[in-house]
Amino acid sequence: MNRQQRRLAYSISVLLALTVALPARATVDDARAKGVKWMVQTQKGDGSFAGLEGLDVQSTSAAVEAMLAAGMTRSPQYARALAWLANAPGGSLDSQAWQASALAAAGRDATTVAGAIRDARNIFVVQSGGSPTSGGATWGAYPGYGASTIDTALGYGALRSAGVSYTNDTSNLTTTALCNILPAQLASSPWSGAWPYALPESGQPSNATTGSLAATAIMLYELKKQRQAGRFLSGSVCGRTSPGAIDTAMTSAKAWLISQINASDGGFAERNPQTGSLEVSAPVATAMAIRALALFSAEGDSASTTAITNARTWLAAQQKADGSWMGDPFVTARVVAALPVATGTQLTDSDQDGIPDVVEQQLGTQILVADAQNQLDPNANAVPGITATSFSASATLNTPFNYTVSAPGGNGPFSFAPVNGALPPGLAMAANGQISGTPSASGSYAFDYEVTDATNAKSLVIGRIDVTDPSPSDGDVPLPPWALVALGAGLLGAMRHSASKSEQRRHSARAA
Repeated sequence: MNRQQRRLAYSISVLLALTVALPARATVDDARAKGVKWMVQTQKGDGSFAGLEGLDVQSTSAAVEAMLAAGMTRSPQYARALAWLANAPGGSLDSQAWQASALAAAGRDATTVAGAIRDARNIFVVQSGGSPTSGGATWGAYPGYGASTIDTALGYGALRSAGVSYTNDTSNLTTTALCNILPAQLASSPWSGAWPYALPESGQPSNATTGSLAATAIMLYELKKQRQAGRFLSGSVCGRTSPGAIDTAMTSAKAWLISQINASDGGFAERNPQTGSLEVSAPVATAMAIRALALFSAEGDSASTTAITNARTWLAAQQKADGSWMGDPFVTARVVAALPVATGTQLTDSDQDGIPDVVEQQLGTQILVADAQNQLDPNANAVPGITATSFSASATLNTPFNYTVSAPGGNGPFSFAPVNGALPPGLAMAANGQISGTPSASGSYAFDYEVTDATNAKSLVIGRIDVTDPSPSDGDVPLPPWALVALGAGLLGAMRHSASKSEQRRHSARAA
């Protein structure tokens, strides 16, 4: 075979590979767009996402991460979810930890939440000497509860994400890993390399000492992130040496995690604690496994890459017709966050309203009209800016505008300051909360502002101002070409929306 023939053969092989790969990627991209569409439609009016009872913080945290991955950071849905999350009350350790990690991922201050997590840690002392110093820290579901594998991993993750430290924190982390986490890793089949839900304590039931995919995936993720950050000290304690013993434990955990793939479909599953048999593949288990293995795939680990590719294909196939996974916000958001991050045309936002065109097409809305605000649920039973952390107002282009925002509960006097996003050009916010000026550009503008009361307590509020062109004068005015295009797109969107509604009614009739 001469050079030209080899080049032709290579080109054909590349084209064939692309022909096979593109539909799979398109399916995953489509699944992401449909999933985000469902999230937009099910978001509560106050910005939160409510899944199973008691999981509103976890669901909203997952939704923030999902919208980050889907390119929704300029949307009012994202801003409202983030504002709600920043003001959400504390709860269990895992709710606070997911909350802190999501806020930090969004670039927000998570030190208050993470500080509460730091102060809830359980301190233990190792009697044997050695370096690093003999003391560690673990977390349970609530302050004073027994140590949990998941809560300990999430606790350390929240501190890492938010940049919160304390005296001897790196020494505590290393000692905890060597004296508490590594000894809890199981060695016998079929759990070899896994971690159980609970860290070792006397009198534990047998089902607490078998391997858990969720616990292993979350612990493996956090050990890897801490290792990448170089936070494990070098030294020996409890008969183990850092960081070598930690690296060995991660290798075993990764191998065990990959072995939890159902060969028939590519999804991940837990093992039955009584029989040890692999159960049916599950979306959340698969999403959490992808989250951990992605750190290894990014470093070139081919086994992790193959597992992730197959798992994402399986996840796309499990999506319900309405765009959700299992009809639950927490599950859906966790899956969307586990899909590939949106890139290229998946981020195109023709009307600059914060919702990518691919999502608007799923919603049946107009990609050339900034109408993202219309998707927000108005039935929040809340007063904007007072009992809810949001408000919206309308302004007219080149017309003087004045609006005084309200303060939430607290001790006055209050001061106001914008902290994120952008006010419409020509408008400014004064320290007393008055927004004034003359808007010089039309469009929808989302922004956050911080309210500080007399005790220096702060709360975050989202604002949105829509600037529209003045109404045209009476009489026949010819439409410019761009307007005809927008009108055509609007009619097409309305027809698509109407057809979608009709299809939904037919589905409902058949279900009845």
